[in-house]
Amino acid sequence: MTDLRRHIPEIAIEWALDTPERLWQAVDGTLCFADISGFTALSEKLSRRGRIGGEELVETLSRVFGGMLDAARERDGMLLKFGGDALLFLFKGPDHAVRAASTAVEMRQALRKAKEIPTSVGPLNLSMSVGLHSGQIHLFLVGSKHRELVLAGPDASLAAATESAANAGEIGISPSTAARLPASAVRPREDGLLLLRWRRPPRPPAGASPEREASEELLRGLFPRLLGEVLARGRPEPEHRVACIAFIRFSGTDALLEQQGADAVATALQGTIATAMDIFADEDITLLAVDIDKDGGKLFVGSGVPQASEDDEGRMLRALTRLAAAGTPLPLQAGVNRGHVFAAEVGTPRRAAYSAMGDTTNTAARICSKTPPGLVYAHPSVLTHSRTRYQTEQAGPFQFKGKKVPQVVYRVGEPTGTAEGVATEFPVVG
Repeated sequence: MTDLRRHIPEIAIEWALDTPERLWQAVDGTLCFADISGFTALSEKLSRRGRIGGEELVETLSRVFGGMLDAARERDGMLLKFGGDALLFLFKGPDHAVRAASTAVEMRQALRKAKEIPTSVGPLNLSMSVGLHSGQIHLFLVGSKHRELVLAGPDASLAAATESAANAGEIGISPSTAARLPASAVRPREDGLLLLRWRRPPRPPAGASPEREASEELLRGLFPRLLGEVLARGRPEPEHRVACIAFIRFSGTDALLEQQGADAVATALQGTIATAMDIFADEDITLLAVDIDKDGGKLFVGSGVPQASEDDEGRMLRALTRLAAAGTPLPLQAGVNRGHVFAAEVGTPRRAAYSAMGDTTNTAARICSKTPPGLVYAHPSVLTHSRTRYQTEQAGPFQFKGKKVPQVVYRVGEPTGTAEGVATEFPVVG
């Protein structure tokens, strides 16, 4: 087993082995989408302790996620996406809804145990909401520099919506999942959302399916080159660093799938994501993940992470404005922020993810959510540090979660020239 394999969904490896020419497939299964909150506050507290705090954060996150990843694997769940604070599993085969629901219960139990983990900044204050949805799950394997696994279509959107509607501690289930579970397993919430009643799984796990052999060349074709080169040197040291983080949301996949079919969605995704990858390669931008979202998805990208280059802010703005002007098949909206992030590989010996976590990342995602299709919104710190100047127009102020003061951002237009000098970061001493 190579270190790179830990970062690639098993279904993508099987796909590349069996039918590499196919751009899409539909799987009868259940999606289990879990979102954990509380890590940002923990990261900010531990960041004040420097490198020791970073190592403690990675150890804590890995222990928290480890129990959940192991629980899903023992019930033959495939990890599709592993973000800084979210997990997405696919269960297929016999009794996939029951196995997914059982895993959700066990993950909730694992989180309760994780709260007992001592830290140097006090007890863990974490919570989790889970959404389950069963149906024909449409998967796409697309891209140019490498092939990325993407979920899209109404069933993926419904899984995301179900998780979003669930409160902390709740396991929300869609009607189609409820129909595959015993009637006694389900209860309605006052607003109609269906919730799982189980406090413990109805049956023990049966174990995981064996993994198939895959060559290093095949694995490299399923993972971003820049990030792969860093991971090939060994597990990277967790670190706090200044980076430029952007989210690029694509949308419109639900209606396209229903009206024109999966071939049309595959073609649109291929054109959109391949164009993005080509531009990212030109500017040395790292694609960190492609996340699930309602009616589409989000590209999570960074410059300055996992490694810094000259003018990270300018390269990111060039990439985003080029992409906005490229006329991709799917509409795009982009939000970008700059600041301190915690960059680390988190996970278990079998499954892991490299991510850039913290308030900078969260704010970039929220800026993206406020950006109209076809535009790029940037935090003023990105524009201040970029060596290329752009036409700008104020947008907002917007009230973002976790921010006491409304935030002003700027629409990024055409470049106007090169700055004679830009603000710099001063070293921290002591």
